[in-house]
Amino acid sequence: MTDEVPASDLLPLIFTTALVVYVLAMGSADLARSVIRIAALTSAAFCLAVWAAAALNYATWGAPVVDEFYATMILARYLGNSASGGLLVLLAVALLLLAAREIWRLRVARLSDR
Repeated sequence: MTDEVPASDLLPLIFTTALVVYVLAMGSADLARSVIRIAALTSAAFCLAVWAAAALNYATWGAPVVDEFYATMILARYLGNSASGGLLVLLAVALLLLAAREIWRLRVARLSDR
């Protein structure tokens, strides 16, 4: 038996860390913090996409991934697996759109500096 942590157990940690890092980096519009915000939003969107895929494939491989995180387990209980998977996909797309907005704002700021 090994002491390694399964990758699915790290998803809640990565997700909450990404959101905390995003909030902490909101204070400034400099290049470094913009890149940090973009990376944090992308990481959070990746976690939501994995949970969405797990919810949509609950019977085959997704059960341990969904049941490991309290929020996804509650969503699956109240909405069902398909609806919670769809909601998580929409949230992942929303975070990716926020990341694209950050990239656009960064590009506009860089063009206006010229």
